[in-house]
Amino acid sequence: MYAELREKQQIQQRLNAEVLDSEHYFQPLSICGRQTNVGTTQDLALLEKFNMENTCPGANSKKLLLLQGGLAHGRTGNNLIEFLHALQIARDMDYQLAITSNSWVFELLHKMWFNSIHDDDWAAKFEKAFCIKIFHPDESTKGWDRVPHGLNPNNSVIVSKYLFNYESELPLDQYIASQSRFIQMLFRHYNTAPEDMCSGINAIFGEERSNVRYSVLHNRHLEGAPGIRLMQRMSRGSGCHPTAALEMHPEYIKSILGPIGMLDHPIVLITDGQDPAVAQRLLEDPEIGPMLSVMPQSASWIGGDLTAAIMSDVFIGNPASSFSGFIAKARIAMGFGNNHLFRAKVSTGVGKPEWVTTCGDACIYDKNILGNMS
Repeated sequence: MYAELREKQQIQQRLNAEVLDSEHYFQPLSICGRQTNVGTTQDLALLEKFNMENTCPGANSKKLLLLQGGLAHGRTGNNLIEFLHALQIARDMDYQLAITSNSWVFELLHKMWFNSIHDDDWAAKFEKAFCIKIFHPDESTKGWDRVPHGLNPNNSVIVSKYLFNYESELPLDQYIASQSRFIQMLFRHYNTAPEDMCSGINAIFGEERSNVRYSVLHNRHLEGAPGIRLMQRMSRGSGCHPTAALEMHPEYIKSILGPIGMLDHPIVLITDGQDPAVAQRLLEDPEIGPMLSVMPQSASWIGGDLTAAIMSDVFIGNPASSFSGFIAKARIAMGFGNNHLFRAKVSTGVGKPEWVTTCGDACIYDKNILGNMS
């Protein structure tokens, strides 16, 4: 018992010492040759809300939140929310967060971050970045108090659903800052091998990738009727149109890109392919069509699509999609504006009704609007 306690104390002391080395957090960050606003005055103002304590979560606790098993609740967008929520729970509840090396978390993250073939020290960097302990599949958790209580901690789907449904009690500005810091840390270690997070940007823009101005549209159909129901819920909370972000008609896209002068610059469509009519309408439009590129199938994968959208100058997404939601959150973390998810057509009293933004960037984190997707 004493040996186990001493081992835990040594692990915690190492993590505590490393988390104090926070200078790395405030260094400028570029991704795929494109500069972010991380490390700028704007970024530091946001992160004043992030309370970096002198200890990792769990320093004064024996409670262990262990993420294990190969299955999780939902798809990639949901799984990313679950991981970010796990990091938040650990800080909110003072838990030690851990993952097993054969878990769904490991599989999810390792494809996109912390896995360069040139980085032999990825595990130590991962543990340091997030105050996480990596367990081997057969490693004992004796001496730890497994949480959450009341759930089977060995059922990975149940635990991941609990993570997905978690809503932090932090004030909104502090919650945004906390989640933004986690996302920034992921992208300080994005992969270029064996799978390349820059594949989408490289395929479309090649050597021009650093300076080109472009917009990304994320079309997520959400299996038809379920997507409509989810959008209707978003509409009630935010005032946005109940189907516009699903259908993405040319008029809707032009109402965003036209006023900011982006119809004269490349437009990239990433899509789940469930509604090919969306791409067809956009390609046939005389203004959008000549500027539109559909992400080529050879370069399209989750990480490549994600990064291309995050690093765009303008992002138009679907608030009912957790994948769009993660993109918007990551763009906030990178200091980017021009995130368009909540729009509605309203009468101004003069002339035709106009498309307007009904809810700003912070809405993607607002639990009163997004609920567990926040």
